[in-house]
Amino acid sequence: MATKTNAGLVAYAKAQVGLPYWYGTYGQTANASLLSAKKKQYPDYYTADDFKSQYGKRVHDCSGLIKGYLWSDSATSTPTYKSSQDKSATGLYTAATMKDKISTFPKTAGLLVFRGTSTSNITHVGVYGGDGYVYEAKNHASGVCKTAYKQSDWNYWAQCSYITDDTAADVTSLAVQTTAADEKTIWDYLYGKIGNAYGVAGLMGNLYAESALIANNLENTYNTKLDMTDKEYTDAVDSGSYTAFSSDSAGYGLAQWTYSTRKKALLEYAVAQKASVGSLSMQLAFLYKEMSESYGAVLDTLKNATSVLQASNIVLTKYEIPADTGTSVQTKRAGYGQTYYDKYAGISSSASSGSTSTSTVTEKTATDPAKSFSESLAGTYKVSPSSGVNVRNGAGTGKSILVALPKDTKVQNYGYYTSASGVKWLYIQVTYNNIKYTGFCCGTYLKKQ
Repeated sequence: MATKTNAGLVAYAKAQVGLPYWYGTYGQTANASLLSAKKKQYPDYYTADDFKSQYGKRVHDCSGLIKGYLWSDSATSTPTYKSSQDKSATGLYTAATMKDKISTFPKTAGLLVFRGTSTSNITHVGVYGGDGYVYEAKNHASGVCKTAYKQSDWNYWAQCSYITDDTAADVTSLAVQTTAADEKTIWDYLYGKIGNAYGVAGLMGNLYAESALIANNLENTYNTKLDMTDKEYTDAVDSGSYTAFSSDSAGYGLAQWTYSTRKKALLEYAVAQKASVGSLSMQLAFLYKEMSESYGAVLDTLKNATSVLQASNIVLTKYEIPADTGTSVQTKRAGYGQTYYDKYAGISSSASSGSTSTSTVTEKTATDPAKSFSESLAGTYKVSPSSGVNVRNGAGTGKSILVALPKDTKVQNYGYYTSASGVKWLYIQVTYNNIKYTGFCCGTYLKKQ
């Protein structure tokens, strides 16, 4: 079978919409023999009187929708059972290494979303399409259907461990939904205006938290309220068929502009530039214009920031101003920003003519990305063994050593990590002997302060 990918899973799930739900199935063709076997196996799930009318159609249950893709060559071919991947909804979540509660969901196409009272009691699973909808084998009455994504309806998310995430050209420690090219475009534009890598990183971390750096991103709740995907909303605004853009209170775009005056200014600027309201280049120019004219103190801080956290917090508290600006949110957004700093600060000098990076500290950064995130891990840690600990190029003792840190050295973690052999390797940052290291330390040897 071909390599299984997030994009392939989404395409498979979409192709099944409208087909029946049969409990305990994974893409087989409904017939009398299958019905007889399933009635004996799961009698409580086969009490309806319409099963015979569904003969000849492909059938799945919720986890079977994922297994049907894993075990089939196409959306219509006969699946080949694989016992090693035969997992319930709970089993799919347990087997995943990249997973978390739904509040951290990065809205990446092909990720699985779960409903359940705990991680050991998952009752349902669906496939996020990347378009504001979940594709799920819901129940016998509904069959396989497309439903608007609502964070409140789901409890957990995960990257299926049997599928390759092909949604980004360059996978980093963020599950970024924008393309690598767009990400670099945003960095280069902002660095050319701000000229300070800390300021750019702090701003980008907040923009990622708001919109995943997707210029036509419509606030999730309004995908449901308006029954529109991001593209449908953008197209309707551009064409003039939707006239409530300025007054609908829906967050939109890179910065999730919400207030009527700001959305009106955004739309007027787009019209004046003869650009789509969802244009990335237009929104970047508008963002800088808005900061220059209305948020001078924020812009000044970004240009002179001496840390990612300082830059991130001024954007969080004086520009974005979400309902929650507490410590956990500050840490999370600074962590997002730190990832961009680690990735791009070293090449900032080429981003625009005459601009140079403000960083003078030599840096060594692991080439392996972190694969998972947990807000609860973020914080300051101290090296606990008397023999010290190694900072490595990736998770695991087989990875090369970047530096050895002595006992009691303090390191910072923003919530990112990679699991190896059942152990969390924290993605840490530390300046030691005038060199800034970003890499992996075994969590067993770090004590949280």
